[in-house]
Amino acid sequence: MAENGLYDVLRMGISSLRAQSRAIETVGRNMANVNNPTYSRQRVIFGDVSPTGGASVGVDIIEVQQVRDVLLDRQVVREKSAAAALEAETAAYERGEAAMGETISSVSDPSLASTTGGNSLNNAMAGFFGSARQLSVDPTNSTQKQMFFQTAKTMTERFQFSNDRLAEVQADLTDQVSNDVDKANLLLSTISELNLMIATQESETGTKSLTLRDQRQARIEDLAQVMNFKSTTLPDAANQIQITATSATGVDTVILSGGTTLETLTFDGDAVRVGSSETALTFTGGSIKGHLTARDGALQTLRNSLDQLASQMVTSVNAVYNPSGTGQNFFDPAGTDASSIELASGLTGLNVRSSVAGGAAGDGSVAQAISELDIQSFSSSSGDAIDGTMGESYSAAISLFSYSLSQSRMRHENQTGVFNAVRGQRESMSGVSLDEEAAELMKFQRAYQASARVISIIDSMLDTVVNGMGRG
Repeated sequence: MAENGLYDVLRMGISSLRAQSRAIETVGRNMANVNNPTYSRQRVIFGDVSPTGGASVGVDIIEVQQVRDVLLDRQVVREKSAAAALEAETAAYERGEAAMGETISSVSDPSLASTTGGNSLNNAMAGFFGSARQLSVDPTNSTQKQMFFQTAKTMTERFQFSNDRLAEVQADLTDQVSNDVDKANLLLSTISELNLMIATQESETGTKSLTLRDQRQARIEDLAQVMNFKSTTLPDAANQIQITATSATGVDTVILSGGTTLETLTFDGDAVRVGSSETALTFTGGSIKGHLTARDGALQTLRNSLDQLASQMVTSVNAVYNPSGTGQNFFDPAGTDASSIELASGLTGLNVRSSVAGGAAGDGSVAQAISELDIQSFSSSSGDAIDGTMGESYSAAISLFSYSLSQSRMRHENQTGVFNAVRGQRESMSGVSLDEEAAELMKFQRAYQASARVISIIDSMLDTVVNGMGRG
């Protein structure tokens, strides 16, 4: 009986030695991944390996668990997606600011917005009306005529430059969305493959594939950088996830399910669609949302405002310069927006007029009337293209764009703070603490040493029983 008892204790010691060794291995893995942002801390769960209702025959590790909070993981994904959208939107507005060739003040009150830069459209318009005033004072001065012509040409070029650069920014954003969709498809494919790998490995080993689960969570968070979505666990497969996106009609649309269903996303220039059904998706987060919001929002609004201002400039100046509509125009009447505004064919610095056709020498009435357009107030309710003066119309457009830029920056800053706070909460739970792991390592080391000591003592006792008994 004593011999059987010693063998039982020996088996318990060996079982404990094996369990403590695996626990030390887990701690070592944690410490090795202390700087790995995609790694979640692991912990061992000890359990009794005794038969049900029987006496204890030792301890073993039942499971190695990830220290994860599913709700925190989902919150991190949501907040990251929202932050990515605002980051992309802000960056697009800043590129629009640079494209205008001037610095736009970023303020919380749109009425306080202003621009700086010698090449601004505002300065070009001021130069045009100023040269018209100078010509009205000295209408026979050829230098003043050349200056008037040149400032008009500079203004049209500035209109075209601003429009073309903003159009280029919008085209770049369209290309960026296409790249984002390609990235989303690659990530969805990777997640689908990880689903299959996790299912296969866990089925074969009977244990959770923690490394693959970490990799899948990392790819999910990468996908959140591009688009927002819902991620849920399949009810009939706890180790598999399903990803859905919201359609334009508000319906949840499955784009990935386990390792069997995988949709391809496409972008037609206006909307992101699900490949098999052509269902249009709507996004509230991710860089796709930010790029589209900027492209179709404040940037397009600014371009529309420049088009209206250019149209008003052409109509008003031509009405003064060629009131009958049968003579030489100042601007080409076909140029009705910022992209096409240009001086009339044949107009030069030598033949530009300061008075009506056939007017007396020294008559600067037309130049004076053009200069007074600078302070004329227009009204859209009266059929004009703009409201207020031309300077006020431009300032209003810049103010609105400035406000969008300012608000986007502020929201991005706030959202980044929220994201960092949530990520910090998860880090405090799932991240690796070297101090904590060092304490765990010491605890398991002591347990390992104790188990080894037990085995050594039992081995000695068995040696006494087997080889020492019966000697005289």
